Amino acid sequence: MSLSLRIIAAIAVACSFAGLLRAAEPAPAFDPQVARRITPDEVQRRRAAGERPIIVDTRSSVGDVIAQDAVQVNNERIESWAKDKPKDALIVTYCT
Repeated sequence: MSLSLRIIAAIAVACSFAGLLRAAEPAPAFDPQVARRITPDEVQRRRAAGERPIIVDTRSSVGDVIAQDAVQVNNERIESWAKDKPKDALIVTYCT
C-alpha cells in the first residue's frame, strides 16, 4: 500500500474514533465482558514496542481504504473468525 493510502487510512481510523475516544476511560481491571477503547496513537505505540495487535475492520462492505495490516471480518463472521485467535491477543476493531 502506498504511503499516501496509509496516511489516508490512518486519518480515517483516527476520525472514526475521535468522538468515541473523548470520553473513554480504561476499565479498572481486566474483564473479558467489557470492551475497552484504544486510541490510534496507542495502537501505534504498541506496534512500535513490538506488540502485534490484530486490527479488524468490521464493516460489511469495504471500499478502497482499510487500516494498515487490518483484516476485514463482518459481524456475521466475527464469532467463527475469533475461534482460532489466541485468547490473550489484543484485537482492535473498528467500523464507520
